[in-house]
Amino acid sequence: MNREQITEMVKALGPEVARELIDAAARSAPGRVGKDRATREGSVYASVANFGAFTKSVIALGRRTSAAELSDAAKLFGNADVQKAVQLSKFDSAGVLVPNQQSGEVIEFLRPDAALLKRGVRTQPFKGELHMGMQTGTSVFKWVGEGETVPKSAPKYGKIVLKAHKGMVLTDISNDLLRTPGIGDAGVGEDIRATVADGLDDAGFNGDGTGAAPKGLFVQLDAGQVFASTGTTADAYLADIDKAVELPLTAHVRMGTAAWVIHPTRATALMQLKDTGIFIFRQEMLDKGTIRSFPFVMTTRVPVTRITFCADWRQFIYGIDENLILSEHDTRAEYDETTIRAIVKGDFKLRQPKAFSSITY
Repeated sequence: MNREQITEMVKALGPEVARELIDAAARSAPGRVGKDRATREGSVYASVANFGAFTKSVIALGRRTSAAELSDAAKLFGNADVQKAVQLSKFDSAGVLVPNQQSGEVIEFLRPDAALLKRGVRTQPFKGELHMGMQTGTSVFKWVGEGETVPKSAPKYGKIVLKAHKGMVLTDISNDLLRTPGIGDAGVGEDIRATVADGLDDAGFNGDGTGAAPKGLFVQLDAGQVFASTGTTADAYLADIDKAVELPLTAHVRMGTAAWVIHPTRATALMQLKDTGIFIFRQEMLDKGTIRSFPFVMTTRVPVTRITFCADWRQFIYGIDENLILSEHDTRAEYDETTIRAIVKGDFKLRQPKAFSSITY
């Protein structure tokens, strides 16, 4: 590129763009002149070819591309000295002309899927406190011989009580994030909803009832429905799995949405189980998604030390006092931040504790 061609190109760029380009070249490390005003070797001003290659590399990309693309474009013009002038990692070099790009996609935080709702538990809306009556004993049938009397019997009743336990998420969000299309309100809201769903799932399984926390499944299990494993051999696993299914059925729990809940590591142990070289559960688990013909769901929210079965997951009451409430509060305006608050109220109860069984390891 000769001097006349450079002149014509600068005219075509316009005064403001040309001035910005020349200033950027002057600020670049090889573009600066020495104390004696002499041009340093390798400067974009050292030759017409150097300035032309520098200019073409910037203009060719329209200043709308990534740092890597600008660097590659500079190399296309085959001038090693000019490549040094386009130092994208330095603000005072040509890299200042290249804007940073932000993808609209956000890589999600890793959290387990909510498993309880997948099992078809019974959701129960309520406000404040809900009492549900339950029959704990029945009248008695008896054959009567000649002259015999029948002792009186009467059904017995009790109740379960759902109480609103409050859970909350409170977080400060930069307003810059909320203003970002594709990430802002919708992305923040979805993240908080997923956080609340995971918190409910964790409490539904593991809540211990201490403080403000509700009681979960494992605290409410009937003691007679929980038993220790007899081992990890093929015969032991088979016997324990059979017993886990048998316990709710022999307690006269009606079969409904029966299914297992199991930790992924325990599921792997089942799939690897062999008897005389033949996998016992693997094919059924992979092909049908079942264990002993009953479906299973894997979640890390249950301990690896348990395999849990339920003859009817509708006997688990997933009580929700009110839907998730999301609200924004401009309490940190001086930081250009907004406080996001999420509130949910709920409780968990086993309608029929004997509908569940659990193997412990």
